[in-house]
Amino acid sequence: MKAIQPNRAIRVLRKTIGLTQAEFAEMLGVSKDAVVSWETGRNELSATFARRIALVTGVDGHLLRIGVSEPISQSADGHVYTKEDFEDHQRKEWSSTEEAQAERLARCQDTLELLFRAAARPDGEPPRQRLPGVMDSFIQWCESAREDFNLGSAIDEQLAQRRFRAGMTQEYRDWRAMARGNPEGLKAAGYQDDPSRGGKEQLRLDLVLEPGWTPGRSMKPPQPALMVLAAPEAQTGGAPK
Repeated sequence: MKAIQPNRAIRVLRKTIGLTQAEFAEMLGVSKDAVVSWETGRNELSATFARRIALVTGVDGHLLRIGVSEPISQSADGHVYTKEDFEDHQRKEWSSTEEAQAERLARCQDTLELLFRAAARPDGEPPRQRLPGVMDSFIQWCESAREDFNLGSAIDEQLAQRRFRAGMTQEYRDWRAMARGNPEGLKAAGYQDDPSRGGKEQLRLDLVLEPGWTPGRSMKPPQPALMVLAAPEAQTGGAPK
């Protein structure tokens, strides 16, 4: 059995662009242990992650896998990779301007629409029900991407920007249950328990809500698939009506 050698080129690449193992791992959507395992030779770099590294950095991904000691640029002359190569690749391929982001988002939306429309077609006899499976695959990918790339906080910030005000009527027993889970939030919304009220009596409150994370379902106000009571500090500054 062929022994796996430490991948010096990955270590040199990471240090060239000035990232720690943890930072390099987050950029690629892998664990820090995965990066350590490549650099020490505990695990071999797969073709999938060599391609991802090449896409992110502009390095020659194929050469990363064959044991070279220095990372090589994708450029025509194939010189030893430098930090300038990384910065140039980021600027040309992954520009963060609003126009570039809008264009990239539009391409992704188009791809998803094509996939889901194709999956929704009842081809064959009997018809093949492919849409549920495609939907489940999409939801799993969303959850994995959120976790692997540590996007939870950034997504939550965007969802918080979608806060909306809504009146809610429900029985006291349901308000009391909510209060046990989020007493400060309900207090900020004006809830005050009245022990004299029976559990089935109703109460209406004006709440500040925000959509919850529900991939594959609506996350836009005013009727998201999941609604979350906004944090009290967010309500004090006033919410959109």
